[in-house]
Amino acid sequence: MTALQASQLWLMSGALAIVFSCLLGFAMLTLVKRVSEGNPIKSINLRQLGAAHLDWLMLSFMLALASGFVQAFALAEVPRWAALALVFGAWVNPLSYLFRAFGVNAFVFAGGPLQRLSSALGGISASAIVAGWLGLVFQAWPVFVQGLPA
Repeated sequence: MTALQASQLWLMSGALAIVFSCLLGFAMLTLVKRVSEGNPIKSINLRQLGAAHLDWLMLSFMLALASGFVQAFALAEVPRWAALALVFGAWVNPLSYLFRAFGVNAFVFAGGPLQRLSSALGGISASAIVAGWLGLVFQAWPVFVQGLPA
């Protein structure tokens, strides 16, 4: 995949994640209003919902950074798997907090099938992010070393 195609993929995905996170924020406003009026919501952990909201925002910024990274190092090509791994990780990783918001402890690989699935998704998505970045850094490393002062 060309660096331009990867950058466009990351920037569009990041923009969509920002829109999604903002919509989630609006939904959270109605829940917070309900709680402030004395109607507690026992089935939803608002702090964990807020963590998911912020995580989608932060990972959208990570995608923008990846776009800037390939441009700054003038990479002509980006491994397709690395580009897709970053997008997958950016969208799936915040689901751990979303699961926790609804009572599923996604940070412990134990319990029933839903808890194990949510935990596995968290581990797989975090691994995808790390692997994607390692792929980019590995490809940019020669450019970086060549540009160091002697």
